[in-house]
Amino acid sequence: MIEDNPGDALLIQEMLAEGGGGRFQLECATHLSAGLERLVNNDIGLVLLDLGLPDSQGFDTFAKAYAQVPRVPIIVLSGLADEELATKTVQEGAQDYLVKGHLDSNVLVRTIRYAIERKRTEEELRGQALVFENIHDGIIVTDLEGKIIRWNPAAERMFGYYKDEVFRKTLGTLTTRIINGTLRDDRWAGEMNFTRKDGTEGVCETTVIPLRDEHGTISTVFGVSRDITERKQGERELQRSYHKLRETLITTVNALASTIEMRDRYTAGHQRRVTMLACAIAEEMGLTEEQFDGIRLAGLVHDIGKITIPAEILNKYGRISATEFNIIKTHPLEGYKVLKEIEFPWPVAQIVLQHHERLDGSGYPQGLKNGGIMLEAKILAVADVVEAMASNRPYRPALGIEAALEEITKNRGVLYDPEVADVCARVFIERGFKLE
Repeated sequence: MIEDNPGDALLIQEMLAEGGGGRFQLECATHLSAGLERLVNNDIGLVLLDLGLPDSQGFDTFAKAYAQVPRVPIIVLSGLADEELATKTVQEGAQDYLVKGHLDSNVLVRTIRYAIERKRTEEELRGQALVFENIHDGIIVTDLEGKIIRWNPAAERMFGYYKDEVFRKTLGTLTTRIINGTLRDDRWAGEMNFTRKDGTEGVCETTVIPLRDEHGTISTVFGVSRDITERKQGERELQRSYHKLRETLITTVNALASTIEMRDRYTAGHQRRVTMLACAIAEEMGLTEEQFDGIRLAGLVHDIGKITIPAEILNKYGRISATEFNIIKTHPLEGYKVLKEIEFPWPVAQIVLQHHERLDGSGYPQGLKNGGIMLEAKILAVADVVEAMASNRPYRPALGIEAALEEITKNRGVLYDPEVADVCARVFIERGFKLE
């Protein structure tokens, strides 16, 4: 309290005690200068201010105090019942104007409590207003008919309209199409196309929240929108680059496949047919697009390592020797060495390296067992066995698709992944797949 009259100060202190204001700790200063010096510490919750002080008089007293602590509630205590002065001080920021001679303990304590609560509310609203005005996201408030009633500067920048241009206009003025969205806990979130004032198109990420009054009834709708046009453009450009890279890699892989097929007439078409079967299995199993693409490219070059094997071994008629077979068994590792130097976005080299591994560890070149073999390699392994058995080889005629399916069925869970083997049989028997 800043009060130069000791009697008034004592009276106020007694009123606070009488009115149940014992929780208030009262400090007194007799001069405005002393009071302002005390307020520098920013630990005062409320100021009771007399306007007639030895070093300041009238409205100037309030103005000086308010200028120093605008966020501290100030109640003016005056001996003058001056309606004009009271109105001016309250308009300029005072919480109340009390006349000393017309004051009792209950009114004083109630006024102090209301002033503190009101000031706290004002500060909260001021903080919300600062966020509303300065947040980078566009904020749009509409009535229940969808007509815009509030619009912050970020929304002006995003849509290109000043708030007076859209006031009472519907959101249909701005949004052109909902791309996607979900509703959860009374909140809608999604993406929308919008049209700016200059006619250009954009995309925004929007959350819509219903605001309820004290009775729980929806009174207004609050929307927060973020312009993601540039991000979407970047995503589309990235997608175009990805597809371009993908096609380039496929062209490269096809060229590599042709290289080995020119050396081995029995391999000609084998890699392509294995790829078609492996992709059919992957699709039936519901693999992701990324896994599907990895299998597709690995299938097209899974025998690229045979380029290091002498042609006379690859094209030899009749049974091959153990030594020759050991040389052939090097092709997954040799293929891996070639492919690991290419920066594929899929684990193509690893799939090729593992496509002759078996669940029981009897495969090659690493002797991996079930847990160490990639799913993509397990799929390629089954497709490779089925195609090889169903086709002519230099050392034997074709055994037929029935024998091939019998092989993978008999050894499901031993050599071959059981799910992959079952799905492979299903695509032939139920889906009518053919090796062509």
